[in-house]
Amino acid sequence: MRPLPLPRRTARETYRSCVPGMRQPLRQQLEGLEEHVVAASARFETAAQAASLHSLDRISFTPASPDMAAALPDVYTQRMAKVGRPGRAIYDELKMAAVVCPLCGHREVTTLDHHLPKSMFPLLAVTPSNLVPCCSECNRTKRSTAPREAEEQTLHPYFDNIDDERWLAAEVLQGTPVALSFFVQPPQDWPNMLQVRVRHHFETLGLAGLYAAQAATELAGNAYVLQRTFDAGGAEAVREHLQLKAESWNQMWRNHWKVAAYRALAASDWFCTSGGMHQASWAAAPSTASQHI
Repeated sequence: MRPLPLPRRTARETYRSCVPGMRQPLRQQLEGLEEHVVAASARFETAAQAASLHSLDRISFTPASPDMAAALPDVYTQRMAKVGRPGRAIYDELKMAAVVCPLCGHREVTTLDHHLPKSMFPLLAVTPSNLVPCCSECNRTKRSTAPREAEEQTLHPYFDNIDDERWLAAEVLQGTPVALSFFVQPPQDWPNMLQVRVRHHFETLGLAGLYAAQAATELAGNAYVLQRTFDAGGAEAVREHLQLKAESWNQMWRNHWKVAAYRALAASDWFCTSGGMHQASWAAAPSTASQHI
């Protein structure tokens, strides 16, 4: 998970940008909810900062009027996300805050994800701090669910920064073909709940399988170079090459899956000598690799 700076747009500013041009009496009714939206957004941000989103009461984030509870998600869908609508400029601004999805750290950003679902927390439907740029796959995988317990909270890119230390690791699975298994290996001094949440995020979004599949493609593209490196300098030349690849990616992001992959390959005597160097094909680790987390 890659951290992102908190959006500079406020909930009030964003909400106001979406309402103009709406027909009465709906516009007046929505304008009457502005202070409720602002207050709900403040409570959300306080809870997100404290990693206590599971404690939020859905009722307090839902207008008493069923019509307004249904109208607020439509404000996002019809007045913010839709091309040509008054709030679209802010939508695009939030979406362009990242190129790579911060939730999986790999795929391209294509949409915005409601960290807490707009169907369950209508007052947060257009709150910028609740809108995270992400890929369609992560958005679809998260679905409209909300945490009921502290350990069920997926990581929030605006409030959870876990990239000061390395937590992603991999291991080489010996066999034909070669495979890599990815898992969470957090520092021992991390709070227990943070370790649990990182593992939950990793498992919920299926990152073990995603990274293993990408590693298979990466290795297939490097098989020829690795074999030539081995032929020219043996196991130590291969190990040095892999270590340099790991360090190169580490300069960009220490928890990129390529850092974990190349570190694991470099540490494997089997891979650097006879076993891995003579494989004619490569494969992703099975989806059950998540058991290692």
